[in-house]
Amino acid sequence: MRGGKPVSSAAGLIQAVALVVALTFSVRASNNVLQTTVPLFAKYDLTYTQFEVGLLMATMSAFALVATLVNSRVGARSRRRLFMLFSAIYAISLLAFAFSNGISILVDVSLAGAGYGFLFPNIMTSAGLFPDQKLRERIIAVYTLALAVSLIAGPALESLVLAHFALRSSFLFFTPLGIVVALLSPLARFPEEPGKRARDGGGRSVWSRPGFRIGIYTFLVYSMPTAALLTFGGIFARDAFNAPYWVITLIFAAFFTASFATRLLLSVRPIGKLLPYVILLMSISLAGLALVSLSSSLLVYIIAFSVLGIPHGLGMPLAMFSIGRSFPEEERNRANSYFTSTMMVMQIAMPLIGGLALRYMGFRALILYTTPVVLILLLLTLWERANLRFHPEAVGSKSPPPHRVS
Repeated sequence: MRGGKPVSSAAGLIQAVALVVALTFSVRASNNVLQTTVPLFAKYDLTYTQFEVGLLMATMSAFALVATLVNSRVGARSRRRLFMLFSAIYAISLLAFAFSNGISILVDVSLAGAGYGFLFPNIMTSAGLFPDQKLRERIIAVYTLALAVSLIAGPALESLVLAHFALRSSFLFFTPLGIVVALLSPLARFPEEPGKRARDGGGRSVWSRPGFRIGIYTFLVYSMPTAALLTFGGIFARDAFNAPYWVITLIFAAFFTASFATRLLLSVRPIGKLLPYVILLMSISLAGLALVSLSSSLLVYIIAFSVLGIPHGLGMPLAMFSIGRSFPEEERNRANSYFTSTMMVMQIAMPLIGGLALRYMGFRALILYTTPVVLILLLLTLWERANLRFHPEAVGSKSPPPHRVS
């Protein structure tokens, strides 16, 4: 199990799969709880303003971004040590939230963000460390399934906890997930690195590829509303509809259930041309955003949340498929690096922009003002479709190999 050595026995394979599933579920479920609960905790227990809540969540994402960049620049041996160190730090941060105040929570979110930034990329890598392509793709499929299930289980379990316990106490119930990660971290597999990789170079710039541009448009359409909904959607449900905390977390569970069902459908239905799916995603996003801004009751709000779970489920796979079809294998690392950076920047920017905007407008207006951006991105996609002058493999009809979905 140690290092990047092949798994040669059935028992070893089962152990490797179990480790990937346990680490993926524990890290992603607990991090998802932080994304949805910390804003509520900061707003109602620590009396943060909407802008301060946005700043707090942006801080967590910023530390995750820095950790991800550091992780990408160190060797396997150093990554293993950092992985074990930050798995322990991540577990401690989960516990620390239960005892945090208005100042110490800044330290807690920073540690949690840094821990997540070191843990998650290495778990993704560990899921793909199998020499046989067929086996490797099956393990990646198991990894993505565990990832999707964790997004549902986190809010669902939290809803059960919050039906009986206070927000502050809820962090104690998810600390064991961090402890599981810390205990399993020495078993994580890392790739062998006999020599330094050659730098990517040559060819056209990444942005010049229409497939990359469409991938970015697709990502932005689903990530902007998602960042706003996760950070401020629970607060809005509490203020506008007086929803109990356990109902709020169930709303998030409904959102991620719709996302999971969509990804499950994608996994069993081969994808031909991507652009019709991209246009469908953007159209559903417009409808869901309009429904959120017009919601007059908690039931309508829950329905709107669930509708927006569909583009959340479509967005990442379609973006990755588009990028994967646009670049040869030796250039995909560079393209994925730019794409990942865009993801992290969005997770920093949207809480800040949303928190600042909510000082001058309501949540419904904030969501409504995102619809023109989605419409512009839809028009840009249609423009790309009408002016495609590149090789078929850029966004072609051939189904891509399975990609990691987060």
